[in-house]
Amino acid sequence: MKSFVAKVSPAQWAGLIIAILAVVFVLMNTASMKIKLFGLDLTGPQWFILLIVFVVGWLVGVLTSRRRNKKSE
Repeated sequence: MKSFVAKVSPAQWAGLIIAILAVVFVLMNTASMKIKLFGLDLTGPQWFILLIVFVVGWLVGVLTSRRRNKKSE
């Protein structure tokens, strides 16, 4: 029986490391930030804005990988 560590692929390890680094980066940036989004001026903590961008990027990756996996079946 394989251990949990042996079941995780190198790509999954790389993704986990990148995700951890992204979260650390987000938590280190706590200043207030102003952005323009579709003509709106939004102000908020930089960590929150970075977290939103990270989550959106992650969702795009998940959605595109599902499409790729379905095409290969």
